[in-house]
Amino acid sequence: MYATARFNAWVSACGHATAEDMAAAKQETIEYFTEQYRSMLEENLSDYIDKFGEYMRAQEA
Repeated sequence: MYATARFNAWVSACGHATAEDMAAAKQETIEYFTEQYRSMLEENLSDYIDKFGEYMRAQEA
């Protein structure tokens, strides 16, 4: 998770011309990435719940 956060900070920095611009958008950026992560995590958890037997079959041995 640390690597993902670090990468997303870099992605965000690439979209700004200055540190001041990036600082001004910090809260909005945090909200955006948090919302996106939550959505993707919910989707993937639901997928694993729906297909638990299929995905986890190899661990049953």
